[in-house]
Amino acid sequence: MAEGKDKMSFWQVFYDDISLLFLLGVVIPTVLYIIWGVMEYANAPTYTPPMPAP
Repeated sequence: MAEGKDKMSFWQVFYDDISLLFLLGVVIPTVLYIIWGVMEYANAPTYTPPMPAP
């Protein structure tokens, strides 16, 4: 009699790995906030000192 070993789908294995889900839940927002911060910093206006009085 053949054993009933069905192959688990990739998504079932992916969602069963709680440490991978935790890692992705921490890494993805961190990377997005870093990218967002770099974009905000790059778009900040540069400082131009005021002209001295004559």
